[in-house]
Amino acid sequence: MKAGQALPIEPDIAEALSVSRTVVREAVKTLAAKGMLRTGPRVGTRVRPEADWHLFDPQVIRWRAARGVDADFIRDIFAFRLAIEPAAAALAARHATAEDMERLQAAYAAMEAAVEGRGSYVEADLAFHRSLLDASRNQFFAAMKPLVSSVLSVSFRQSVKSRASARASLPRHKAVLDAVRRADSAEAAAALDRLVESARDDIESDLARDDFLEQSLGPEPPAANSNGGRG
Repeated sequence: MKAGQALPIEPDIAEALSVSRTVVREAVKTLAAKGMLRTGPRVGTRVRPEADWHLFDPQVIRWRAARGVDADFIRDIFAFRLAIEPAAAALAARHATAEDMERLQAAYAAMEAAVEGRGSYVEADLAFHRSLLDASRNQFFAAMKPLVSSVLSVSFRQSVKSRASARASLPRHKAVLDAVRRADSAEAAAALDRLVESARDDIESDLARDDFLEQSLGPEPPAANSNGGRG
């Protein structure tokens, strides 16, 4: 539905979806709380412009991706990643604890195993990037994990086109891991920057696709219109 368009009345929605009016009411409240709907006694229930939606809400990100992503959506995802992740990697190189390094190493090992068909590649890749946010020892970066995880899920499902492309990303992840281990903050940021740029290149490439990602998906369903490189 387009911005400004009115939703059908509550009984009609309930009948069309075979749910109670209470369920419809709660759903409308949820969508209104996320900035997606506007309700009022004289205007009814109308769709709000996308600019008014709570774009940092992980559910909103997933719903937008499920509808299908366009070039602007992908561009903004990568701009966001480049603004956040290299800085988090640099902080991780300065502040990671022994426990942080264990989690980061475990996530990388899970990625290696997933490339060989053992486990979910998407979940392992997400764990690697979430571990970096934790290892930054910055409360605000750590608090962004739900948002970053949703953004990364969309990014991975667009860029991971095949088992070969996933395998090719491992050295770039290893470079980030090694830089954090050496406490080299400048190289950690640079390695993460190269990793994100390589993922963007994969989306734009004509790499052959296979069903690797579908075989190793995590709990999130794949986004519609996914083109399938590297996280």
